Amino acid sequence: MVNRKIYKELKDRIVFLGYKPKQVLNIKDLAKEFRVSPIPIREVLILLETEKLVHIIPNNGIYVTDVSFQELKDVFEVRLFLIGLSGRLAAQRVTTGELNKMRELLKKIKQEKDRNILIQLDAEFHDLVNCSTKNQTLAETLKRVRNQIGRLWFFAKENDAYSQQIPEDFEELIKALENKDQDKSELIMRNHAINFINQIKISLYNK
Repeated sequence: MVNRKIYKELKDRIVFLGYKPKQVLNIKDLAKEFRVSPIPIREVLILLETEKLVHIIPNNGIYVTDVSFQELKDVFEVRLFLIGLSGRLAAQRVTTGELNKMRELLKKIKQEKDRNILIQLDAEFHDLVNCSTKNQTLAETLKRVRNQIGRLWFFAKENDAYSQQIPEDFEELIKALENKDQDKSELIMRNHAINFINQIKISLYNK
């Protein structure tokens, strides 16, 4: 049985850029940090490898996977379709309680200045929307896909246009969900995803 606490912590460090692409991970050091034997650490890393977040090379080392743009291009095409579906289903099925949670999270997003924390809040908001679809398979698939796409934040510049646009996008989305407007909710979610990729392209082009 994989240690879920260690799994979540290491996964968050990779997804939210606590660990950088290609960074070496040492099992002994991690075991010491989490005060466990190397076995549970190894089990967690094997699971993370199945999610393409780490790469284990026998007799060589364990590395945080690099960002493969060709692979992420394929992943993005899948996400673009599913995120639109998420918007439509959320507009049909979201509850008042879920909308209130989104509003509370939006307040935090508007106040947050630290981009690393903003990345995490952005992910939390997406999780709320996905869960409001009442489709667990869709929510889990989108979360896995976002774990890959989200690492592209590593290439974005500070104070990028996408980050500044997040509060406005989410505020519009909450209104659309409140009005049960499926078409608008789908459009907002798709445009939000497209704007993120466009921002990464701009950041890479200007480097």
